[in-house]
Amino acid sequence: MSYLEKDENTVSSTKISQTGKIQEAFLNHCRRQKVTARLQLADQTVLEGIIVGFDQDTIVVNADSAQQLIFKSAVVCIRSYEVTDLIFNETNRKKKNYAYPRVYNSSWSRN
Repeated sequence: MSYLEKDENTVSSTKISQTGKIQEAFLNHCRRQKVTARLQLADQTVLEGIIVGFDQDTIVVNADSAQQLIFKSAVVCIRSYEVTDLIFNETNRKKKNYAYPRVYNSSWSRN
């Protein structure tokens, strides 16, 4: 069952690792927001397009005015052309204000 067809009421019996959850959130964000993504494949081919859908093993990309089915095992890197900070929800993390001391080296002032 693909993520496009998945009903919100269905419960998946397989456990997804933390990496799978991050991957799913990233791909869903790119798909829903129609963000142009750049996929680098293992053979150094680069595809630029919009992610149309994905499932456990594949990604469908609308690139070069054609839809292409790419196996996830062939993908080395996916870069979105939009900031995706909302996935990691930086606003909810505790911000620590560090005050770094000034460091002065007397040898820096020599002429």
